[in-house]
Amino acid sequence: MLGTILVALSILETFMAVLHPRAVTGPVTSIVNRMFHKLLKTSIGQSNYVTLLSGPVLIVTQVICWASLLLLGISLIVWPQLGSGIVASSGKPTETTLWTAIYYAGFTVTTLGVGDLVPKTAAMQLLTILAAGLGFSFFTLVLAYVISIYSTLSRRNQFANEIDYRTAQTGDSLRYLVPYLSSDEMSLLNQDLYTLSANMAELLESHHFYPSLHYFRFAEDRYAMSRMLRFCLEVASLIKAMQETGGPAANAVTEPADRLWHASLQMLRDTEKHFVVCKSQEPPEEVGTANRLISQMAQADTSQRVSNENAFVDRYAQLANTWSTDLHSLVLCMGSQIDGRLDDQHPNRHRNHDAVFDDSH
Repeated sequence: MLGTILVALSILETFMAVLHPRAVTGPVTSIVNRMFHKLLKTSIGQSNYVTLLSGPVLIVTQVICWASLLLLGISLIVWPQLGSGIVASSGKPTETTLWTAIYYAGFTVTTLGVGDLVPKTAAMQLLTILAAGLGFSFFTLVLAYVISIYSTLSRRNQFANEIDYRTAQTGDSLRYLVPYLSSDEMSLLNQDLYTLSANMAELLESHHFYPSLHYFRFAEDRYAMSRMLRFCLEVASLIKAMQETGGPAANAVTEPADRLWHASLQMLRDTEKHFVVCKSQEPPEEVGTANRLISQMAQADTSQRVSNENAFVDRYAQLANTWSTDLHSLVLCMGSQIDGRLDDQHPNRHRNHDAVFDDSH
């Protein structure tokens, strides 16, 4: 009975992760994820090496747990049949230990054959066929899962590189936005905003399918999710603030910026739900970005200006308050240096690294 339950649990875990990947996990996978949350919580502020390896290690741990459930379940099913339904092919007395059952199940599940043990009864022959089929299906699904994870990760990194190139490898949203606003090329800006929002929507859906992607990070800051989200949210917030208070983008179509805003905000909410294990006690002040935009537009050789500067700054601050706390928490949890790299460009941005840990995951 216990063996059947373990086999069913293994099938459920694999099914939920691979065939029904909608940010819903089985009980064992949920326990593994919570353990990784605890590990990340204890490693924050000590070493980034743990977070760099957390993604690959999580995938390996999940697969080992699923395989162990399947192997142990089949072992418990065949164990009582050793010596009767399953016998040694040499004709010698069959060992009836648990290790022998694991040995037989391992050969069967990995589709390597039956070794020196063979099924004698029809029931055990059928069970052996079913176990081999489950093993073959399991390894096929796991391979598909791993390939999907890393192909999706590659597309995420490509999006990060595109953002990096748009900002001249600075991550500064104004390096991207000011040239468009100064030249009044709103049609070109809108086209690019559609592209950014489509990429962000694809990123959001891929992380819905594979929540484990939240645990993958790299040493290079340009690949940090916090940097990608900051760029998109700042761009969307600045454009929305200008559209509502008057400025170069006041007469532009609102749909592109709205798409980018909603997609980026939803991505931040999902990332906070699945990855963030600490909370920022005090978010950084974001009004410096709006003030820098006003200053750079005034210095640019163009007639384009922000019409109502005070209203623009206030509206941008209101929009930024929607995402700044969650984004700063993400920065703290991922150990990203994005804020540090932008300190010289954001002199009014206050950095606060105090955090409290969240055990609600």
